[in-house]
Amino acid sequence: MSKRRRFGRLRRLPSGRWQASYLDATGEVITAPHTFATKTEADRYLAGVETDLHRGAWQDPRLGAEQLRPYALRWVRTRRVKGKPLAPKTVALYEWQLEKHVLPVLGSHPLRELDTGTVRRWYDQIANPEAGPGPMTAAKCYRLLRAILNTAVRDGQIRSNPCTLVGAGDEHTPPRPVVTVADLFRIVEAVPERWRAFVLVAALGGLRIGELAALTRDQVDLDAGTVSITASAGYLPGGKRHVGPPKSRAGERVIALPTVALTSLRHHLAHYAEQEPDGLVFVGPRGAAVRETTFGTKVWRPALRQLDLSHLHFHDLRGLAATLAAHTGATTAELMYRLGHATPNLALRYQRATLERDAGIARDLDTLLRANSRKTRSRGPGAHVREPSQDTLPGL
Repeated sequence: MSKRRRFGRLRRLPSGRWQASYLDATGEVITAPHTFATKTEADRYLAGVETDLHRGAWQDPRLGAEQLRPYALRWVRTRRVKGKPLAPKTVALYEWQLEKHVLPVLGSHPLRELDTGTVRRWYDQIANPEAGPGPMTAAKCYRLLRAILNTAVRDGQIRSNPCTLVGAGDEHTPPRPVVTVADLFRIVEAVPERWRAFVLVAALGGLRIGELAALTRDQVDLDAGTVSITASAGYLPGGKRHVGPPKSRAGERVIALPTVALTSLRHHLAHYAEQEPDGLVFVGPRGAAVRETTFGTKVWRPALRQLDLSHLHFHDLRGLAATLAAHTGATTAELMYRLGHATPNLALRYQRATLERDAGIARDLDTLLRANSRKTRSRGPGAHVREPSQDTLPGL
């Protein structure tokens, strides 16, 4: 009579191979995911499983069998951040990154078969500018993959995240060029009059292009000198316009503008904005909503080429907004509020940037922009801009 096994059960199949099975902690029968050529190999497998069960390191072999592709795409569609689903624009971006750079190489791998070596080979391939998109895109895609597999760990699909490459998710971007006050007024002169308020509000109020594109008349209070940012607009793949909340919760804010921006904005509302109470403030010559690519192609880049400033991006105007506000003595919390950034650390969560102080920043900006100004230059009917001397603005 053969000796009864202490743990698990072995069975010889008609093929001659051996099948191993055992009871998990709940009493359910688990069959090994593969068969074994010899009884000794099957015995060793069961011994390892028994050890893992005692150590609390056992993982159900049925988990992690799903391939990365369906799991990752489902993750994007069901992902929630602070209880909210991802914005449609973010969903489109993540799906594009996955389909373009991640899933062609890793998509067919079962989750449990993704290991550090496999991830490293994929990362090295796309981080190489000669074979892939280069290090910046590789860092973005690596962070996305790491987040997806962190969820797989929490779901119990895999035991640990194989994305352990030190520094792989870091983006080493060179500092952006500094936009000077002189640059700003040259750009304002170079763009068509329809877009001068657009540039000034971005540069002096710190609004993102999507926030400008979503701004409506009822969010502008010329008497109070403020604009309210409650939404951001952009275009999804396929050309559909989407309007949703700003980039983060901190993006919802009320910004006080200096007089130079308000004067230009007042003129713009009278001549170029939609006239309905909730009409768009900024539209194209044919009444179309602002599209970032069209604005860049037809307005921004042509103006910068003629000024020999092609190295500047429209987003660089936010850097100028931050620099000017900092020169007025604004605190870090006030700068975060004005630019719609999440606070940088736990301590700042308990600070509040008030609208009254923000209005003070705008008044100080007026003083800064008027100091030692050159003669007033007309920017069209009702729109006047003063150009200050750079000598009065250290570091600009």
